[in-house]
Amino acid sequence: MSLKERLKESRRNAKKTQAEIAEAVGITQPAYQALESGKNQKSSYLPMIANVLGVDPLWLTTGNSSDSFELSEVLEPVIAADELKNQFIWIDVVEANFSCGTGESIEFHFDAINGKIPFPPSFMKERNVTEQTMKIIKAKGDSMADFIKDGDMVGINLAQTDVIDGEIYAVYLAGEGMIKQIFKEADGSLILHSLNEKYRDKIVSEENGKNFKVIGRQIWRAG
Repeated sequence: MSLKERLKESRRNAKKTQAEIAEAVGITQPAYQALESGKNQKSSYLPMIANVLGVDPLWLTTGNSSDSFELSEVLEPVIAADELKNQFIWIDVVEANFSCGTGESIEFHFDAINGKIPFPPSFMKERNVTEQTMKIIKAKGDSMADFIKDGDMVGINLAQTDVIDGEIYAVYLAGEGMIKQIFKEADGSLILHSLNEKYRDKIVSEENGKNFKVIGRQIWRAG
């Protein structure tokens, strides 16, 4: 089975469009179409495409199977195979936990690492992130649907904690970790906005700001 045939079969099984795959990995639809049509036989994005499609990255890239991967119909983190380890940067899929001290002391740490997802060095360079500053978390709930759905993988830049108006961040507020679009108000308060209209906005003011912390800016998603 050729690369284009593996791509077509995997995409159909995943019930995704070419545009959805391209958007998830950060390439153009024509660039993905060139792979699926056979015009292009190579791409550094193939392991990322494999993760979005829920298939073995080694199988998708070479046609050979690897015991290091589990085939699945959903996106799952994978364990790096020796054949791919040195070609990509493998980012941890983590669970964030929070601890609150006195005053404004809010700390978060990652107790559980649930796997890794491969990214080409060009992706990391374009977004100015490293293995240390990028982490991947799993979205919970539908408050940011349809942009981020329940169970989607979301890449965050831990070094980008200064709020840019209108951008999406992973944040902590009053005992809860969440992903929200943030808007700045003239009085200095922040609006935590949900894209799903059934959820009300949350306001971060001087009064409750001691219970608020920005974890990092959203820079990638897949699901």
